[in-house]
Amino acid sequence: MKTEFLVTIPGEEDFCGSSKAFVEFLKVDSLLTILGNKITYKRAIRAKPIVVAKFKVANDKVKSSNERYFHFVIECEKEELAEEFAEMCERLKSIIERIRPGDTAVNTLWDGAGKVFAEKSYPVINEVENLMRRLIAKFMLVTVGVKWAKDAVLPTLWQKIENFKGEQPYVNDLHKLDFIHLSDVLFEKKRDTSLDELDRILLKTKFDEVDQDRILRYLPKSNWEKYFSSLVDFPGHKLQEKWKVLYELRNKVAHNRAISRAEYGRICGIAEEVKAVIRAATEKLGEIDMGDEDRELIINTYQRHPTMEFYNAAESAVAEYYSSEGYDVTMLGRRGEVVQFDLMAARGDEAVAVEVKAYSYHNFLQKIKISLRQMQARLIKYSDSGGVTRIHYFYVLRDFINDDYFVRAVSYASQISAISGVDIKIGSLDDNGTVSIIWASPDLYE
Repeated sequence: MKTEFLVTIPGEEDFCGSSKAFVEFLKVDSLLTILGNKITYKRAIRAKPIVVAKFKVANDKVKSSNERYFHFVIECEKEELAEEFAEMCERLKSIIERIRPGDTAVNTLWDGAGKVFAEKSYPVINEVENLMRRLIAKFMLVTVGVKWAKDAVLPTLWQKIENFKGEQPYVNDLHKLDFIHLSDVLFEKKRDTSLDELDRILLKTKFDEVDQDRILRYLPKSNWEKYFSSLVDFPGHKLQEKWKVLYELRNKVAHNRAISRAEYGRICGIAEEVKAVIRAATEKLGEIDMGDEDRELIINTYQRHPTMEFYNAAESAVAEYYSSEGYDVTMLGRRGEVVQFDLMAARGDEAVAVEVKAYSYHNFLQKIKISLRQMQARLIKYSDSGGVTRIHYFYVLRDFINDDYFVRAVSYASQISAISGVDIKIGSLDDNGTVSIIWASPDLYE
């Protein structure tokens, strides 16, 4: 275990101008004993030495400037004394800096004790990292299902998984993600209600309990806050902060940078605290009570395609669909003065208000139930909206599969359409940005 210092001192003064003078200066500290090429260090004057190291010093002038340098190498044969050796090196460094206070520069070229601490840190960090992976994997599998990684991971993270070039073919997908990204699943705050949906709720003059719950969902919360905070007595933001500190220290280890004795102690302390919280959370997973809507929201949060990007593409495709059917289309967004739908489609005496919904196929059934319940509450408000002759709800799906799941969704939509008098259309968006009708409720106006 070896540490190297390169000490630079400006000027050509006779004071401490040779290797012998340099060593003599170190002897001023009574806790250090220097005999020949050995240094002994003790923590108190009357205490026993705790570490012994060999040393050598070389010095010369810096050719390009008026400076002198000393190359000071200290070596200890016992790695088990890394803490004591690090303490002695710090003591020596503080003494050297006093040669010319403020002007003497002590550069660490190699930190032997730091390397030992880094090697000790790796298994500590590795253990807590894998415990976090296990917690997240179990949380997602228990709450979402076996396809959560492919269906729910953010596009940037999914790309990392797909580009993983490890040799283990059956490794858990979480092992293909970076340390810092693991915490996003638990600690990233997100809104369960969009701003548009909140606006529509606030248009009502009276709120029921369902409305109040939806409004509260606009407040951003993390999965930890929603599902773990009542089960584990540890604030999510504090756990996230500790994870971030551990990540920064982990990077030093990963990039072969030395770890100080204090940093090693910090790694061990944080790791023990985090492991205790993770273990407690893992044990409580079975107590999490999550409904279908929450499950779908989790998937939606980590879906592979950005929601807003897909919605914008869907809205443009629906506008193009109505244009191809001979309608004059006006995009309204939130600016409509009469009704606040996404677009108006006019053809002859028809004036169709169109609401566009864009969803991933796997959470379509849950979403259509929610949106159609909201739609029924809105119809009264638009019954006398001037000039509007028809209302269409147009659902655009991604990754459509014609299966029993879709049959159930269509059955529900058909019932709501018959009761409400609202036309419902369901379409699929292809890679070219074109929407094709999959199902449409019977024309109620014929």
